[in-house]
Parts: sequence; C-alpha cells; structure tokens
Amino acid sequence: MGTDDGGPALNRQVETPTDDNETQQENPDSVSDGEYSDETAAWLARTMGGQLENSSIALSNDQYDQARSVLGDDYDKRLEQYVEVAGDTSSDTDDTAAKEFEAARENQRNLTDEVQRYRQQYAAYQTARERGDEREARITARAMERTASNISDRSEALNQNLERIENTTSVDLSSGQTEINETTAEISATQASVREETLVGTTLTVQAIDSTASFSDPGTVFGQIQTENGSVIADEAIELRIENRTQTVQTDSGGVFETQYQPRAATLGSQSISIEYVPDTDSVYLSDNATFTIDVQQVTPDVTSETSTETVRYGDRFNATTSVSVESAGVDEVPVEFAIDGAVVARTTTGPNGTATETIRLPASINDGDRRVVARIPYENRAIAGVQSETPIVVAETRTTLLLNASRAADGIIVEGQLRTVDGDTVAGRPVRLQTDAGGTQRVETTRNGSFRTSLENPPSNESVTVIATFDEPQSNLGNATATATLTAGSGGGNPPVGSDSDSDLLIDTLVAILLGSDERPAAGFGNGIIGYSWLPVVGGGAALTVVGAAWFVVSRIRQPRETDSTVPAAAAEVSMSGPDQTATQPDTTTPTFEDRVETHLDSGNYDAAAMVAYTAVHDALAAKNGLGEGVTHWELLQRSREHGVPEEQMTALETVVEAFETAAFAPSSVDPARAEAAVERAREFRSNGDP
Repeated sequence: MGTDDGGPALNRQVETPTDDNETQQENPDSVSDGEYSDETAAWLARTMGGQLENSSIALSNDQYDQARSVLGDDYDKRLEQYVEVAGDTSSDTDDTAAKEFEAARENQRNLTDEVQRYRQQYAAYQTARERGDEREARITARAMERTASNISDRSEALNQNLERIENTTSVDLSSGQTEINETTAEISATQASVREETLVGTTLTVQAIDSTASFSDPGTVFGQIQTENGSVIADEAIELRIENRTQTVQTDSGGVFETQYQPRAATLGSQSISIEYVPDTDSVYLSDNATFTIDVQQVTPDVTSETSTETVRYGDRFNATTSVSVESAGVDEVPVEFAIDGAVVARTTTGPNGTATETIRLPASINDGDRRVVARIPYENRAIAGVQSETPIVVAETRTTLLLNASRAADGIIVEGQLRTVDGDTVAGRPVRLQTDAGGTQRVETTRNGSFRTSLENPPSNESVTVIATFDEPQSNLGNATATATLTAGSGGGNPPVGSDSDSDLLIDTLVAILLGSDERPAAGFGNGIIGYSWLPVVGGGAALTVVGAAWFVVSRIRQPRETDSTVPAAAAEVSMSGPDQTATQPDTTTPTFEDRVETHLDSGNYDAAAMVAYTAVHDALAAKNGLGEGVTHWELLQRSREHGVPEEQMTALETVVEAFETAAFAPSSVDPARAEAAVERAREFRSNGDP
C-alpha cells in the first residue's frame, strides 16, 4: 500500500449532463423556477458519489489526508446545492438521498479516522513486540480490539448509506463499496492474527442461585470464568460489570466466583440481567458476556429533603438536598429530580451515602407565592420505588423594567429594547407584547441577554406613532412592566430593517468569526427565525465548514414575509435603548479561561453556552487521553470512555455533562439553569482531578 505523502489526486471527472437544447447546467444558483432541477440533481449526485469513491480509494492506499480533503469544502458545497435543488425536483427520493449523502460523508470521515488510528496502533504494537515489551503489546492489542470493532460498525453504516444512495439516485457506487469492504476485511484479518498471538479469549458462565432479588435482599449469583482452551482463571481478583455497576470478586481454584445482585433501576418481574467480565487493560484475557435470569422485586425507600433558604427570587441560587435510604442504609447511584410547580429545575444522582445536593437557580417561569420544592425518584415499576419528599419555599415577586427604542426605516418601524429586573439583571426567554396606537399587535421573545428587536408596519403618510411595549406574563415570578416610544411625523433614520442585506452580512461575518475562534457568539436572529451557533466549535471543524458553506442557503431564506399577529423571535444583537448605562464597551482581548467563559455565560443566563463549554472541556480531554477522534459524538464519548475504563463515579459526572450538552445543542428548548450549572460543576471536578 502507498503512504499519505501527498501523492497524485484521485479526483474523478464527472461530465455535466446535457439537455435537449445542449444547455449544460452545473451551478444550481442559476436555476430558476425548477428549470433543469432533475438534471442538476443527477449531476450533483454523480459528483458527490465520485468524491465518496475517491475517498474510499485514498483510504485503501493509506492516504488519509487525501481521503479527508476529497470530502472537504467542495463536497460540502455540492451537498448544500443538492439540498436546495432537491426541493424543486420531481422526485421525493432526492430529499432522502440528501440525508444519505450527508450521513455517508460523516461515516466516511469517521472511518478514515478509525483506520488511521488502527494503523498507528498496529505500528506501536509491532514496536512493543520487537522490544519484547509484552505488557505494552497487550495494552495496545486491547485498544486495537476496540478500534477494529469501531471500523466494522462504521463500515457497515457507510455501506448502508451507499446502498440507499444507489437505490434513490441510480449512481453506481460499487467500486467504493468494494474498497471499503476490502479495507475492513484486511483490518479484521490483521486483528484476528494479533488476537491469536497476544490475547486469550474467555468464556463466562453465570447462574442465579436465588429466585428473587431486591435492594434489601440481594440475589446470589454463581459464575465461572474460563479461557478459550478450557483452563480456568483461578485464584484471581476479577472485575465484573452487572448492568452499569462494577464490582470486584475473587475466583477460587476452579475459577468459580460468587457475587450479589442488588437491583436499583431494573424493571420489576422476571428479568434477564447482563453481566460482563472486564479484564485489566494490560491483561492477556479478552472480555466476555453472559446473562442470568432472576425475579426483581420492589423496595420503597425513605426520602427526605431540605433547602438552604426559605425565600427566593428570580435568579437566586439556593441548595436543595435529598437523602434516599432503605432500612437506614443509603441508596447510592439513584437518579433524583428537583421540581417546583411541576417544572424540573435540577437533576442529580445520589452519592455513596445516599444523599445528593444540587444548586438551583430559580427560573422566571415559577409563579410567586407559597411553593414546594419536590425531590423525587423518577422511577416507575422499578426495583427502587419512585417516591418523593417536599420542602416548602416562598417565591417572592421580582420587579422588572422595560427599555424601548423605535426608529423608522425603509420598510417599517424598527423596535428594539431589553427586559431587566429593577436590579439590572437581564431577563431571557420572556414574551413582550408590542403594539402601536395605529393598531396591530406583535409578540417577541427576549434573547439570552434580555434584548428584543423586530419590525412593525409603518403607518400611512409617516404620521406620528407611539409604540407600547408590555410585559405582563401571568405565569411568572416577575412583575409587570411597560414602556413607550413615540415617533413624530416624518422622523426617520434608525437601524436597517430585520432581514435586510446587513443581516446577511452579519450572518456570514459571524460564521467566519466562529471558525477564527472569536468568543463573541450570541445567537443571531433574522426575520422570523433564530440561528443559534454557539455550539459549532463543539462538533468539529467539518460541521463548522458545513455551516459556513450553508450560509448562502440560509441567507436566501431570511427575507421572508412577516405576519404582524404572530410570535416573532427577537434578534440577539445588542440594541440602542433609552435608559441609563447604555455605553458600549470594547471586548477584552485577553483569551478567556474556562472559568471566565462559564461564569460569563452563567451570569448572563446563557445556559446553553455554559453547557457547551463544559462539554467541550471534558470532550477534548477525554478524546485526547483515550485516543478518540475529534468527530466522536457525545454518546460515543460516553461509550468509549466506559470502554477505556473511566471510573464509574466519573462516568456519572460525564453523563451529567453529556445530557446537558444534548439538550443545549439539539433540543428545541434551552437547557434549564440547574442542569447547566450541574454540567459546569462536573466539568470543574474533572479539571480539579487533572483530567481536562
């Protein structure tokens, strides 16, 4: 095989289709009203198919940089064009194909990373063997097992993508599939040889001795661990993982062990319970899995709770503590939710002594008055019953104020402002009603810095008009506020309208700033939609390039008609407002630390961004420490970390960070403050332990 030494490019030449009028169509931007859309889609499909095959060929020749670059900017551009054109074609399958082309790109990129990693691991393995370092050879061989398994999974997924593309576009991708299968088969054969010369397979057998198991009365399980040649692993301390918990047991001279199964989250009734033998990282033995069947019975725990204060206001932080026990023994690793008025404000897991404490920041959505903080176990029909405890608390009303500014523009009145508490704290995610004395009402929602910006219809003849902004949300602990702004007849000036060319420029400039590492990343609002991009650096350069390439696609849609009676998300840019302390400040040019960034985001109520920063810190460190690719997904990070032997208590912390990240990055609503703060705290713990 060749090496990645910048060898000849492997770009296939794909002809542009020709119609009956000999008109060649390559650029979808010039297609109007669906003209030639089918031909253009077919050309784009062949082009991307050729790039996928070229990447597979480069990968088979160990030209990893070439394999990646083939699926770089040009592929991203073609994919964006394909998505655009697919909406105008006569076939619905083009929309399906677009998704498969996108998935194929990601799977091909990840497969390239995994194959390169395997080759590097194999070279290190051979070096260790040549030095006679059997321990290092075993450690590396075990890491190769995981990588080879990942390659097999990626290869299977990629083949499925290519098959679906072939079925929906009639593009022949067979040569690319052949290259992928040959590469995967070669690695599988290599790993089989490594396994045979360095590692020893095992067989785990288990059987439940007791017919039932509960937390208060665990079930006894017997088992035996043998090698593949029939000998036993005798008189050794071995690690077992039962469901998500690990424990160490001692084998006797016959390789037999005894352990206890103490269920917590298991579903009631007869259950098949998974158990895994987990060898040390330098062990000669491979892992193995088995199952046993047992009847799971329920235990109702005692749950108590308390809060650190009796009265809270909007934005206040306070601690909530709960304790879960059965017959005075603490129940560890049980999830607990804290809720106020039915809204979950924090999630956590009990520690070794069965207690858990979370810092809660009171959201605006909780009504003022006498309330109860509920600590509950979110289980139903589980070994530990789902029970709860309540603690009374008083939520006091917080007074608010509105700042408002209005100016005329070419196509309407630009209205912008900010919602704050009387103490100056900005209020995010709250509805503000806008209306003019000429009639018509519009609702906007404040952004993460409490601001809003939108456009209202200009009255005829540019006559005098008064804009009234009102905040009077009944389901809230925030007080009402009203502000007015008056425009005299014929007054003009002001900012450009929402959805103007300046918005397009701002989108492009900001996306570029993201790639260049700028920390000035508020969500940008255009027309009737919000484009949030504070999460882009987390998901890797490839995704960021995709978004930059997609800018033309987004910009073409930002000039949409506005309905004045519908809810319009507000723009996130800082606005000019009447009121005190509005002097602009220059950003600090000093690179912010992790603590600076998370504190800034938390203090400003930007909980999504705080969760992103927490995840990024943990992700990057674990990816580097465990040899994971930059493109590893958040759930893959969890799985791989567990496979690499990250301690269970750290896995619990990692789950907290990952769950907050998933909500922040992908959910339609923002991550709640308590979950974001918990993710930040877990990230701090990782850093204090020397991980990130």
